[in-house]
Amino acid sequence: MKQRILITIISIVIVFVAAGLGIYYGTKKITYRAVVEGIVIEKDDKEYSPKLITSYNEYVDFLDDYDIHELVFLTSGDLDNNDYIIDFINYDEDLKIDSIDIDITDDGINLKYVVNKVITDSDEYLMYFIPIDDGLLDNFVFNKREFEEK
Repeated sequence: MKQRILITIISIVIVFVAAGLGIYYGTKKITYRAVVEGIVIEKDDKEYSPKLITSYNEYVDFLDDYDIHELVFLTSGDLDNNDYIIDFINYDEDLKIDSIDIDITDDGINLKYVVNKVITDSDEYLMYFIPIDDGLLDNFVFNKREFEEK
């Protein structure tokens, strides 16, 4: 009899905990989504400057900084042969990136995007992952970003 009561109480607690977690995660606002080109995030008060990622641990820490825990865009294998420049550009659903040129100068890295249209302002950024050869950059200094409309 006591065992049956204990099992009933434990079952009720498990149901309430599962329901609470379901409500919490169901009502939690997700501020990012994956698209073919990268990860779209909503703008807030974080810093959005380009960054060089050279290891999977750096990548995971970077995603944690932007509260992106469940979504993995790159795998550890992706970072075996490449480093990645992560850039943030204004995003709209209609934006298509045809190509990107990377110019490494004494002043830093220049990025030139060839796009179907230029987005000057939006409520979202595209976190764009640009692969470069592993170890190509010793010191990452971002200089400028340009857009060419095709």
